[in-house]
Amino acid sequence: MNLLSSLLAGDIDMNFEYVASVVITGITVVFIGLVLLVVILLLFGLISKAKRKSADKKAELKNTVKTDVKSMPKVEPAKPALEIDDNIEEEIVAVITAAIAHMSEKSGKRLTLKSIKTAKPQRTAWATAGLIDNTRPF
Repeated sequence: MNLLSSLLAGDIDMNFEYVASVVITGITVVFIGLVLLVVILLLFGLISKAKRKSADKKAELKNTVKTDVKSMPKVEPAKPALEIDDNIEEEIVAVITAAIAHMSEKSGKRLTLKSIKTAKPQRTAWATAGLIDNTRPF
């Protein structure tokens, strides 16, 4: 009788030595796997720490350059000309500019308006309806 037929027949003698060897083998395999996982994670940690140190050194070099730039006198950039489409009325430009000035006062930041253009529709109404219909969830 070969081993496979004896396993299927259930003729294995379940004595203490057999059970102990299976348990010890299982525990050993599990702990070897855990040790390998710990070693792999430690290596990844060391690699990421080395990358972080090099990134910190680069940032430190950039900060030294920034401090030198900060000590230079500030020069106000020239204000760009406001680009406005011909189709937009002056009242609409005035309202948009006033809204941006109001937002600038509330936020405390200096906001500027660079251009005003009319929006061109990307899709026709039928194309949008088809897109909505075909992408509706089930």
